[in-house]
Amino acid sequence: MFRYPEDLRDIPCPIEKTVTLIGNKWSILLIREFHLSGKALRFNDLLNSLKPISSKTLSSKLKDLVLYEIIERNVEDTIPVKIEYRLTEKGKDLGEILRSMAEWSQKWYES
Repeated sequence: MFRYPEDLRDIPCPIEKTVTLIGNKWSILLIREFHLSGKALRFNDLLNSLKPISSKTLSSKLKDLVLYEIIERNVEDTIPVKIEYRLTEKGKDLGEILRSMAEWSQKWYES
């Protein structure tokens, strides 16, 4: 369920707050893509790397992550217009969480 950043103050548990921000499949995978690339990405780059995500879902998740200041959207006034997304400092801090999730999965589910 989407919540605006100001609504997060009402959530006392920090784990629940984090899950509210990024606790869905596509948001986590989007953040992973930015961490793995280490650079700004365009919409079609993300659409291709996250198949089978739909354009509608990708657009929605990008908007959420921009609103939560996990990623930033940069629009270049060119013809055609160039729009890129990149991790903010807040988004970069999530790298450790992703690494921990990967380590846990490797420990318990890979032989």
